[in-house]
Amino acid sequence: MKKPPSIGWWPTGGHSVSWWNGEHWSWPCLDTDSIRQVTRYSSKIDTAKNVKWYPRPNNWPERSKT
Repeated sequence: MKKPPSIGWWPTGGHSVSWWNGEHWSWPCLDTDSIRQVTRYSSKIDTAKNVKWYPRPNNWPERSKT
């Protein structure tokens, strides 16, 4: 599967985002998760081999865009 063009948060469907570290995906995080959950989940490597990611929406902060 094609990899994202940069390290960072990427939409992975619905209300879910995952952190791409350039090599591995994090566990998915939801927009309803607490900062504590996001901190925990984003540090865990998702062992799924085919994470589907989507381009970042236009309404994301400018610094987060590739």
